[in-house]
Amino acid sequence: MTSQESPEPKPKKCAQGAQADYTLAAMAVVACSGFPVPVSRYFREFDGVEISETELGIPGSGTVRRWLREAPEGFTFTLLAPKEITTASFVVSAASEKLVKEVGALCKSMNAHAVVFAAPPEFTATRPNKSAVKKFVESLPARYPKAVLSLGGFKLADTMSAIDGKKNVIAAYDPLQDDAPPSAKAELAYIRLPGPAGFRSRYDEGSLERVVEHVKACKAKSTICVFHNIDMHANATRARELLGQK
Repeated sequence: MTSQESPEPKPKKCAQGAQADYTLAAMAVVACSGFPVPVSRYFREFDGVEISETELGIPGSGTVRRWLREAPEGFTFTLLAPKEITTASFVVSAASEKLVKEVGALCKSMNAHAVVFAAPPEFTATRPNKSAVKKFVESLPARYPKAVLSLGGFKLADTMSAIDGKKNVIAAYDPLQDDAPPSAKAELAYIRLPGPAGFRSRYDEGSLERVVEHVKACKAKSTICVFHNIDMHANATRARELLGQK
């Protein structure tokens, strides 16, 4: 999903002194994957969302206009790519290229920050799969929006190898599972949190505190932290509180 007119999340002021360590978190956006509560309420509570409806197909123009109309100024949207792309193991075909272009065009029209290509966990880092992802990345059109690869079945190093320095493509990661943070010079860090033991699991307070400490220390220009577990609303709300955003 996108934003009305917000190429970058707006920094929020933080107190100095004892709370100065929250300064970097001011450039962070905490979001859910999809709307776990009614859309109008969600827009009042959060600064960003990863649109999950686009995983099933490109939404109608009326739906998109409503999102853009109801979202507050400076709201951050990202879009999940249609799942036909990832469930087909990233194999490039005429059908996948069409979907890639359609979701890319929607991303641009909404002024969204990124298109997220999220593979199921069973898509593991076999040699054929790594080769397919690399070819997929190479096939992305020139001047495509920021693309995020979320490959839960890969190690972060395998995802980075498949990206192979391709401009405007980054790897999503889970700071509770992956060791290597993004480069300090990164324009965007994209954190995706699928639940500590899968979608139906919840993050405890200690885990949320570790995520927040990572976000505070992140040196990327902007950080988007997306929860997509069963308790995403409560977990994301608590993360915002720990970041001093509520």
